[in-house]
Amino acid sequence: MKRTIAGLAGTALVAGSMVSAAPYRASDGTATFTYTVRFIPVRGTISGVSASVTLDPANLAATAGTVTVPVANLKTGISLRDAHAKREDALNAAKFPNATFTLEKLTGGKLVEGQTLATTATGKLTVKGTAKAVSVPVKATLQDGKVNVSTQFKFNPFDFDVRYPGSSDSVTVEVSFVLTTTG
Repeated sequence: MKRTIAGLAGTALVAGSMVSAAPYRASDGTATFTYTVRFIPVRGTISGVSASVTLDPANLAATAGTVTVPVANLKTGISLRDAHAKREDALNAAKFPNATFTLEKLTGGKLVEGQTLATTATGKLTVKGTAKAVSVPVKATLQDGKVNVSTQFKFNPFDFDVRYPGSSDSVTVEVSFVLTTTG
């Protein structure tokens, strides 16, 4: 299932319209995922994606932050399947209720009001207590002092010891949220 989902999502941290670094937060983002189980594509959502970012629009390389995806909120439209996805051998949501992405590096450009910036976020994706280095594409759009952030990427859930019976070795995750300044 998803992590990223968070995506890490999560994953994608960019923002700014001021001259120096400032804190930004998001609390109502969404992660969606597609995962194949026994040759059937399973789609789902995770609500409550949050992010905490410090960003200087003049120096995106100095951006730091974390995206949190509450896998405990996973919904696929079938409650029994949701329960199976959250159990110990799969996501183990009771012990690991969140997947996180910790940003270590952000590359490319500068945020300009009304324009979308494509960049790459590199950091650690942690799912079910296992952290792995990942690089994910990110799109960020500065609009009216807020930053719309989105990413779409794939990863192998087996790398994170997520073992759902009959599942594939690839999950596609999309994460999106809106950062607003807190400073």
